[in-house]
Amino acid sequence: MDHEVDGKTPGLSAEEEREIDENQPPRAAVLHETIRIQGDHELERSVAALWWSALAAGLTMGLSLMAMGLFKSRLEGIPGSHVISSLGYSAGFLAVILARQQLFTENTITAV
Repeated sequence: MDHEVDGKTPGLSAEEEREIDENQPPRAAVLHETIRIQGDHELERSVAALWWSALAAGLTMGLSLMAMGLFKSRLEGIPGSHVISSLGYSAGFLAVILARQQLFTENTITAV
């Protein structure tokens, strides 16, 4: 097993060391500024844009009810089916997050 020498792992090429340097997380100040700028952009959105996004997210949440009903009807009579059908509740939330929609209970905007 390679041991660190002078804080570096031996056997890495210069290109690999450069790649490691590029993949370091940003400093806290950079991350904070990125989030602040994205927040400013969100606050500049028009009321109509926010309304449409909220409507779309609300309709997407309907997937929860649909998934629960589908699971309940398809798994009827199977032991433990109520547990599986209850998992359908998360389908709408998952769809909202994956679609990066704005739901009043969930901010799905990725900061970085």
